[in-house]
Amino acid sequence: MAAVLGAATYFALLRIAEAKNEAAVGGEAFALESGHALERGAFDVLRAQTTRLGDSGLADRLERLRGGGALWVAPHLGPERWAVFVETVPRVRRVYIRREALLDPVAHLYRTPRPDVPRTYQDAHAWISLAGALRHELAHYDGVRSESRAYEAELAWYDAVPRSPLFERLSAVERKAWDWGLESAVLSARKARETAAQGLSAPAASP
Repeated sequence: MAAVLGAATYFALLRIAEAKNEAAVGGEAFALESGHALERGAFDVLRAQTTRLGDSGLADRLERLRGGGALWVAPHLGPERWAVFVETVPRVRRVYIRREALLDPVAHLYRTPRPDVPRTYQDAHAWISLAGALRHELAHYDGVRSESRAYEAELAWYDAVPRSPLFERLSAVERKAWDWGLESAVLSARKARETAAQGLSAPAASP
């Protein structure tokens, strides 16, 4: 009887923790599984882009997270976030990606149209920022509590991007776009790290 009651209590607490996770990301979140063909296709593109940026390890890590049920899609996560790590007791630990950010990173990043920024520059900025934001949230998933330290992990990831095979194969024109996208992502992350160090909340994505 004690074992039955203990199990019932655990699962009740688990449901409460899952509900808290849902509330933290706006509700209606779902696991990134095969039943969601559109999101799974976008996730495959994300992994391919991350590999092109020179980090197949990050792409594989995201797949392991998805396979373990810890990578979810959040349709109602606020537009200021690319993704977010949420942990509640007992040990409900998940990384949530904003659905729009997954399906259309450029639309997520450039909520206000920027006709002065060429589309190739926007694409580079968006893909680099999305991958960097996921590296940031994985730092939290791995136990980093400090926002400023998570930004340091994100910035270290950006530092490695120029050494990727993608950058080595770019033409001079293409390289300008990706250099600009990388510089823009770095500037945003540095600004957010400074804000976090001051104990203030900082948007995760702002063009």
